[in-house]
Amino acid sequence: MQYPTIRQSNRGDAVKALQRLLHLKDDGIFGLLTTEALKEWQADHGLTPDGICGPKTWEKLLSTAIVTGKGPDEGIVTSQSQDDADVLLANVDLSVVRPATRRTITEIIVHCTATPDGKDFTVEDIKRWHLKRGFSDIGYHYVIYRDGCILSGRNVNTAGAHCTGHNTHSIGICYVGGMDAQNKQAADTRTEEQHKSMLALLRRLCKMYPRAKVMGHRELSPDKDGDGLVEPSEWIKDCPSFEVSTLRTELRKAGVYKA
Repeated sequence: MQYPTIRQSNRGDAVKALQRLLHLKDDGIFGLLTTEALKEWQADHGLTPDGICGPKTWEKLLSTAIVTGKGPDEGIVTSQSQDDADVLLANVDLSVVRPATRRTITEIIVHCTATPDGKDFTVEDIKRWHLKRGFSDIGYHYVIYRDGCILSGRNVNTAGAHCTGHNTHSIGICYVGGMDAQNKQAADTRTEEQHKSMLALLRRLCKMYPRAKVMGHRELSPDKDGDGLVEPSEWIKDCPSFEVSTLRTELRKAGVYKA
């Protein structure tokens, strides 16, 4: 079958086929997220990252899909096969954690909703905000409510829309909160239940994706002065409003994080 050359602003079945190969939501619209994912994939596979899907890109995409093609369950680790000691210890329900995605995951990125302390918001609320911004779905894969409940968002087999330049190879988790009660300043508003659930979720995800780095959204801001450090003055935003390095320390102590 001859696939047409497609690029940003194109629509149709060929775009859907490309999106499925890139593990994106197949809405048939070649938008910014599809362009970003394609550029990352091209760079990872030795192609010019121009965001245009022409003959060479199609050939590589299809040959890679055939070579690495797996059945729906082959090579996937289910949550039931993981050590459940963390869950029992924390008394946290991780039943929403899906089997590991076949996407290559190199980062687990922590976010906040940037909403006032003490205010509850739902997955449906966040999805509505993201749809208004032009997203095809909620951008995060997991959301942690103030009472510690963990809700699933976007399917983990689909690249998220939560951190530009990092969506293709990441899992995005978000807790409700992140601003003071007046909604004027960033603040670590995590409840005790949220902290416990976040740690339990990260322990599980680190076991499922042992090579992934756990990062806060703000840590992935550009290093503008090129000194190898992303300082507060360089943060694009304060999200997730706390030092994720403290979580990495806890995960190392638990023996599940080596990065």
